[in-house]
Amino acid sequence: MRRVVIALATATALAVTAACGSSSGDGGPGSGGDPLRLLLLAPTSAPALANNATNEINAAKAAVATVNRNGGVLGRPIELDVQDEANSATTAVTKLNAALTSTSKPAVLIQADSSPITSAVLPLTKQKKVTTFNFAQTADSGDPSKNPYSFDLAASTSSIGSAFCAEMKAKNIKTFAIIRNDTPFANGETDEVTKHCQAEGITSVGAEKFAVSSLDVTPQLSSLQAKNPEVLVFFAYGAPAGYVLQGVNRLAWNVPLLGDGAVIASPVVTTPPPTGMLGTPMETNLRAMAYASTAYSPGQPQPVSDLIAGMKAAGGIPAPLTVAYAYDAVILAAAAAAAAGTTTDGAKIAAAVEKLPPGGPKTAIFSSYRFSSASHAANPDPSQFTFIKPTAVVDGQFGNPAAS
Repeated sequence: MRRVVIALATATALAVTAACGSSSGDGGPGSGGDPLRLLLLAPTSAPALANNATNEINAAKAAVATVNRNGGVLGRPIELDVQDEANSATTAVTKLNAALTSTSKPAVLIQADSSPITSAVLPLTKQKKVTTFNFAQTADSGDPSKNPYSFDLAASTSSIGSAFCAEMKAKNIKTFAIIRNDTPFANGETDEVTKHCQAEGITSVGAEKFAVSSLDVTPQLSSLQAKNPEVLVFFAYGAPAGYVLQGVNRLAWNVPLLGDGAVIASPVVTTPPPTGMLGTPMETNLRAMAYASTAYSPGQPQPVSDLIAGMKAAGGIPAPLTVAYAYDAVILAAAAAAAAGTTTDGAKIAAAVEKLPPGGPKTAIFSSYRFSSASHAANPDPSQFTFIKPTAVVDGQFGNPAAS
């Protein structure tokens, strides 16, 4: 077991912790009670996901350092335990169960992997009443009636659909088509973009999908080209994003392209030749969705600056900040534990997460999470997104002039 314990500093407590007095059920600040224990499951040994996993680990370490440097939670440190689940649902459940039956049971789980991992761990965290933050949602991971201790940090398909349609409406687009890899999340994105755009009078003229293992998507693209959409929307991550760009180029199809956050996070999109396509004609017409926090700005909010500095100190930023949700997870967990007056009761911490005021905890990836008793989805509004030209990634951000 690999444990990261960041020592409790003596600095002034964070506002969220100072708000809780010594009447806590766990004892007051300095009472020597249990730390706030967090378990982070990440696929560090899965080659395709190792950089993303390292990003999340360093983001979590950065947040733990920030909280502990400012007094911890109820006067106690956060203790972070990182476990490799190798992108295996079985391994994830096994390691989670071992942690929950140990003498240092975590009150909070942060899991940084795909939706199959989310599906696998949620029954156990529900049974054991462990507050859970997910980076890849499922159909019901953000539904408090089914998973009362579970919270989604990534943008929901509904939020993404709303942002895409706001962008198309701003550009006076009337018709579009969609191509995506055949995954539950991409299929959900397709449904939501279609629904939101229809409500705005923007029409889908067709949608095609392809297997993640496909090496050529030209036939699907040719079918969509024949329908003459004004914009081609596509959802894909990694090599499949490159296959879409190659197919459009092969067809000599001069169509504006709008990609999702997976597209802009794909190394093939943000890396120049010979390993990637950055700066080539294949990306001339491409703009892709990014979180506003991941697009460089000289006057960016302090939490984003803190995140970047903290990740550098923790070991680096090997992937875009799009996969640095763990920072926000730790900040939200700390604020909720302080508000609930406990570092050990996962059910009480989850109830407090639900009641956190939007924009109260100083999170970085999204400046505001809008959880409620009706929804445990992140629910960011369209202002939290931006559509940008692909660029190299510097310090986890796109558009940094240091890249040129």
